[in-house]
Amino acid sequence: MPNNPDMGAPAQQAALVILVVDDDRVLGQLLADGLTIMGHAAIVAKSAKEAWQILQDRDDIGVVVSDIRMPGSNGLDLALKVVARLDDARAASVVLITGHATTEDAAAATRLGAAEFLRKPFRLGDLVSAVEKALEKARQRRSGAPGAATLG
Repeated sequence: MPNNPDMGAPAQQAALVILVVDDDRVLGQLLADGLTIMGHAAIVAKSAKEAWQILQDRDDIGVVVSDIRMPGSNGLDLALKVVARLDDARAASVVLITGHATTEDAAAATRLGAAEFLRKPFRLGDLVSAVEKALEKARQRRSGAPGAATLG
Protein backbone atom coordinates (compact mmCIF):
# COMPACT_ATOMS: atom_id res chain seq x y z
CA MET A 1 0.00 0.00 0.00
CA PRO A 2 1.52 3.38 -0.93
CA ASN A 3 2.23 5.73 1.93
CA ASN A 4 -0.19 8.64 1.94
CA PRO A 5 1.36 11.67 3.65
CA ASP A 6 -2.10 12.76 4.78
CA MET A 7 -2.59 9.54 6.74
CA GLY A 8 -0.42 8.30 9.61
CA ALA A 9 3.37 8.59 9.69
CA PRO A 10 5.16 10.89 7.28
CA ALA A 11 6.49 9.22 4.15
CA GLN A 12 10.02 10.08 5.28
CA GLN A 13 9.65 7.89 8.40
CA ALA A 14 8.17 4.95 6.56
CA ALA A 15 10.77 5.01 3.80
CA LEU A 16 14.09 4.90 5.67
CA VAL A 17 16.38 2.05 4.60
CA ILE A 18 19.19 0.26 6.47
CA LEU A 19 22.54 0.08 4.64
CA VAL A 20 24.60 -2.92 5.80
CA VAL A 21 28.33 -2.61 5.03
CA ASP A 22 30.58 -5.65 5.35
CA ASP A 23 33.39 -7.00 3.18
CA ASP A 24 32.16 -10.51 4.02
CA ARG A 25 29.39 -10.72 1.41
CA VAL A 26 27.69 -13.69 3.06
CA LEU A 27 27.54 -12.03 6.48
CA GLY A 28 26.40 -8.72 4.99
CA GLN A 29 23.56 -10.44 3.15
CA LEU A 30 22.59 -12.49 6.23
CA LEU A 31 22.35 -9.32 8.32
CA ALA A 32 20.30 -7.54 5.65
CA ASP A 33 18.02 -10.58 5.29
CA GLY A 34 17.54 -10.74 9.06
CA LEU A 35 16.64 -7.05 9.21
CA THR A 36 14.22 -7.53 6.30
CA ILE A 37 12.54 -10.46 8.06
CA MET A 38 12.14 -8.21 11.10
CA GLY A 39 10.34 -5.59 9.02
CA HIS A 40 13.10 -3.25 7.87
CA ALA A 41 14.12 -2.47 4.30
CA ALA A 42 17.84 -3.25 3.98
CA ILE A 43 20.49 -3.16 1.27
CA VAL A 44 24.12 -4.29 1.26
CA ALA A 45 27.44 -2.70 0.30
CA LYS A 46 30.69 -4.67 0.32
CA SER A 47 33.01 -1.75 1.14
CA ALA A 48 33.05 1.67 2.77
CA LYS A 49 33.71 3.20 -0.65
CA GLU A 50 30.63 1.54 -2.15
CA ALA A 51 28.56 2.54 0.90
CA TRP A 52 29.61 6.18 0.57
CA GLN A 53 28.59 6.16 -3.09
CA ILE A 54 25.17 4.76 -2.14
CA LEU A 55 24.81 7.47 0.50
CA GLN A 56 25.58 10.10 -2.15
CA ASP A 57 23.03 8.65 -4.59
CA ARG A 58 20.14 8.01 -2.18
CA ASP A 59 18.47 10.11 0.48
CA ASP A 60 16.45 7.28 2.07
CA ILE A 61 19.28 5.67 4.07
CA GLY A 62 18.47 6.13 7.76
CA VAL A 63 20.99 3.79 9.37
CA VAL A 64 24.39 2.53 8.30
CA VAL A 65 25.36 -0.77 9.94
CA SER A 66 29.06 -1.15 9.23
CA ASP A 67 31.81 -3.56 10.09
CA ILE A 68 34.79 -1.67 11.48
CA ARG A 69 37.56 -3.79 9.98
CA MET A 70 37.46 -3.84 6.17
CA PRO A 71 40.14 -3.53 3.51
CA GLY A 72 40.71 0.00 2.30
CA SER A 73 38.59 2.57 4.08
CA ASN A 74 37.22 1.10 7.32
CA GLY A 75 33.95 1.47 9.21
CA LEU A 76 35.31 4.19 11.49
CA ASP A 77 36.29 6.29 8.46
CA LEU A 78 32.83 5.74 6.99
CA ALA A 79 31.15 6.68 10.29
CA LEU A 80 33.13 9.92 10.39
CA LYS A 81 31.97 10.80 6.86
CA VAL A 82 28.35 9.99 7.68
CA VAL A 83 28.41 12.14 10.83
CA ALA A 84 30.39 15.04 9.39
CA ARG A 85 29.16 15.30 5.81
CA LEU A 86 25.46 14.42 5.71
CA ASP A 87 23.18 17.38 6.41
CA ASP A 88 20.12 17.11 8.67
CA ALA A 89 17.74 16.42 5.77
CA ARG A 90 19.78 13.29 4.86
CA ALA A 91 20.89 12.38 8.39
CA ALA A 92 21.78 8.75 9.03
CA SER A 93 22.77 7.09 12.29
CA VAL A 94 25.63 4.62 12.49
CA VAL A 95 25.78 1.21 14.14
CA LEU A 96 29.31 -0.21 14.15
CA ILE A 97 29.97 -3.94 14.39
CA THR A 98 33.21 -5.86 14.79
CA GLY A 99 34.56 -9.29 15.56
CA HIS A 100 37.85 -7.83 16.76
CA ALA A 101 36.65 -5.36 19.37
CA THR A 102 39.19 -3.28 21.22
CA THR A 103 38.70 -0.64 23.86
CA GLU A 104 40.13 1.84 21.36
CA ASP A 105 37.52 0.89 18.75
CA ALA A 106 34.69 1.33 21.25
CA ALA A 107 36.08 4.70 22.34
CA ALA A 108 36.52 5.82 18.72
CA ALA A 109 32.96 4.77 17.88
CA THR A 110 31.66 6.81 20.79
CA ARG A 111 33.74 9.86 19.84
CA LEU A 112 32.48 9.66 16.26
CA GLY A 113 28.86 9.66 17.39
CA ALA A 114 27.96 6.07 16.52
CA ALA A 115 24.52 5.20 17.87
CA GLU A 116 25.61 1.68 18.85
CA PHE A 117 28.69 -0.56 18.93
CA LEU A 118 28.09 -4.32 18.72
CA ARG A 119 30.65 -7.07 19.12
CA LYS A 120 30.37 -10.18 16.94
CA PRO A 121 28.87 -12.61 17.51
CA PHE A 122 25.60 -10.91 18.42
CA ARG A 123 21.98 -11.95 18.27
CA LEU A 124 19.67 -10.68 15.55
CA GLY A 125 17.49 -9.20 18.27
CA ASP A 126 20.42 -7.10 19.50
CA LEU A 127 21.00 -5.78 15.97
CA VAL A 128 17.31 -5.03 15.45
CA SER A 129 17.15 -3.17 18.76
CA ALA A 130 20.25 -1.13 17.89
CA VAL A 131 18.90 -0.35 14.41
CA GLU A 132 15.51 0.75 15.74
CA LYS A 133 17.13 3.12 18.26
CA ALA A 134 19.40 4.46 15.51
CA LEU A 135 16.45 4.93 13.14
CA GLU A 136 14.63 7.00 15.74
CA LYS A 137 17.69 9.23 16.18
CA ALA A 138 17.98 9.71 12.42
CA ARG A 139 14.26 10.54 12.17
CA GLN A 140 14.55 13.08 14.98
CA ARG A 141 17.50 14.77 13.32
CA ARG A 142 15.76 14.79 9.94
CA SER A 143 12.66 16.37 11.47
CA GLY A 144 14.70 18.97 13.37
CA ALA A 145 13.52 17.73 16.75
CA PRO A 146 15.04 19.45 19.79
CA GLY A 147 17.99 17.53 21.21
CA ALA A 148 18.58 15.70 17.94
CA ALA A 149 21.71 17.55 16.93
CA THR A 150 23.95 14.49 17.16
CA LEU A 151 23.70 11.11 15.50
CA GLY A 152 24.80 9.05 18.46
